[in-house]
Parts: sequence; C-alpha cells; structure tokens
Amino acid sequence: MKRQILISELTEVDIGTVDKEELIDAGGFTFDSTVPHEQRLASVIAALQNPYCFRVGDMGVKLEFSEDAPALQDVLAVFLRDMKSGL
Repeated sequence: MKRQILISELTEVDIGTVDKEELIDAGGFTFDSTVPHEQRLASVIAALQNPYCFRVGDMGVKLEFSEDAPALQDVLAVFLRDMKSGL
C-alpha cells in the first residue's frame, strides 16, 4: 500500500543537504495550456514528484512561499521591467 505524502513533507526538504541527483530535473518540463488548470497541476506533481524541490540541470531549486509576500506575478513584472531598462 502506497503511503500518502503530506504537503508539509514536500516543503520541508532541505535543499542544502538533499542529493541533487535524487531530485527530478525540470529542465525539459513543458506545460500543456490546452488542458484545464487542475489537470496541468496534476501533471506537474506527477512529473516532478515534489513541486517545491527539484533541479534544473545541475542546480537544485527550492520554492518557498510567504503569506505576506507580494504576488509572484508582481515580482516577475518588476524584475522584467528592470531588466528591460538595464537596471
């Protein structure tokens, strides 16, 4: 019988101590925008196994979210605007 993994277990992975070779490489992952949001989410989870901790090539990636942080879309918009203006 397969044990159910809790979200807290996924978010608590320590990127500093995890073996990068054990992480799924998300470098070639693509989204199919023609399927509903729920199916896209399910495909990300199935492909990455842990959407909070994965790797891209040789770089380990750990996603963390804060309740009081600005929206990711806002942060990316500012980042891209600054890049475009040369900052």
